[in-house]
Amino acid sequence: MQDQTFSRLAFCVTLASWAAISCAPAESDSNNDGGGGATATGSVSSASGSGVATSSGTTAAGTGGDNSGGSGGAEPTGSGGTGMGGWPEGAIPMGNAPVPSAGCGKATTLTTKEYTISSSGQNRVYYVDMPSNYDMNKPYRLFYTSHWIGSRWQDVEGQDFYFLKPQMEADGEQAIFVAPSSDGATWQEKDHALFDDIMAFMNENVCYDTTRVFATGFSFGGMITYSLSTNHQAEIRAAVGIAPANYNIWLPEKTHKPIAWMHMTGMSDGTCPWVNNEAQKRGAKFIALEKAEDNGCTIPDEIPTSNGAYSCYDFQDCDPEHPTRVCTFGGGHTNIDGNPNWIPIESWKFFKQF
Repeated sequence: MQDQTFSRLAFCVTLASWAAISCAPAESDSNNDGGGGATATGSVSSASGSGVATSSGTTAAGTGGDNSGGSGGAEPTGSGGTGMGGWPEGAIPMGNAPVPSAGCGKATTLTTKEYTISSSGQNRVYYVDMPSNYDMNKPYRLFYTSHWIGSRWQDVEGQDFYFLKPQMEADGEQAIFVAPSSDGATWQEKDHALFDDIMAFMNENVCYDTTRVFATGFSFGGMITYSLSTNHQAEIRAAVGIAPANYNIWLPEKTHKPIAWMHMTGMSDGTCPWVNNEAQKRGAKFIALEKAEDNGCTIPDEIPTSNGAYSCYDFQDCDPEHPTRVCTFGGGHTNIDGNPNWIPIESWKFFKQF
């Protein structure tokens, strides 16, 4: 499986034409320009089918994620909701027992293919990758994976969901992967509602662990991952941004509640740079500092970075439930660096600790 994963590197796709309207310095603070996919790679595969994500045969109208899941107490034993149950402020202890979604124990009609859902008055498409030999009584991890600018869910599926799937399979693990497509080239404000709607549907129709919903994405996908992480801490346990930025993306009013966070940035990245504007706190550096502060970490005088081989820095004294990590390397705007590709290796190491 590992050899198959990295054989995909032969199918590199350069999206340099998008980089000019990406995270690079802009003349205004418009949130309509997004992150590029300058060296995003991977083959594009087609859907194995299409469907409508409903139990009744009509397009589902999502109800939005809420925080109603689980019963109170030290470890929620309730069945569902997209929230984190009875733990205050999402402070779920590491290694907690799974909290099953409402879909656990029920047969599902979902298979691995593209689906359609009604969200914000539109029909939106997303792809679901179901575990082989799916067990309706097993609460799986669920990954919400967002594509880069100008691409679609097919590009993320073509990379085995940022190469996380083969990493998991090598460890004998399986998960449910969800990969939506944006409405146009970039992610927008309405894509927060899309997340809520998809997760509300998934909660009722598949068995997953509501305390192990993870988000990741590259470039503009990393930016919407960051955007979701600023007000969906009760729904997303941990998130990994690959070459993200904190500007040129719609951002909600931030709650500054804690969330486990990790991101990677090449120190030569001119598309979504480490520092775009120090005075305005634009750049990946300021994502790291914001998350560290939200997670109760000690803020160092300078974050250690690397202009050579990759190096990861773990912030110290963080809330034990909310590890905070940033990896830097002497490379550019990419989600593939080295052979083996360390980015999915480090991503999976971060996710599997929960």
